[in-house]
Amino acid sequence: MHGRVTDIWRAYFAQRLLWDVGLRLAFSPPWVVQFRNAHNYLADFNSEVPLYQQAGALVGALLRWQPAARTLPGRFEELYVHMYELGIVGLSDVRLAQAWLADLDRIGYPFPPLLDRPPRPVKPARP
Repeated sequence: MHGRVTDIWRAYFAQRLLWDVGLRLAFSPPWVVQFRNAHNYLADFNSEVPLYQQAGALVGALLRWQPAARTLPGRFEELYVHMYELGIVGLSDVRLAQAWLADLDRIGYPFPPLLDRPPRPVKPARP
């Protein structure tokens, strides 16, 4: 999967995990101005096609996912393995996620506790 896609998928993964600790992901307008270099915009679009074709299926998979782990780092790893099994991320992504968790554990990062009953995601109203 191209980096132009996986960075966006990671935000979807993060939101799914944040629900379990009672938090939400938010986006804001950009704070910087980016001056783009000349490049092939059609290639950019072609690399992003999975975003347009698979986003609905990914959201459905995230909503159906029933984690077994009882800690946030356990669920993080479990989610990445699940996404690998679905063909969304590669094995190298799983290994990188595991290494990142190991680094956080090594420095003593205190992960937030899971909620007993995470809130259900809010469905947006249809216009």
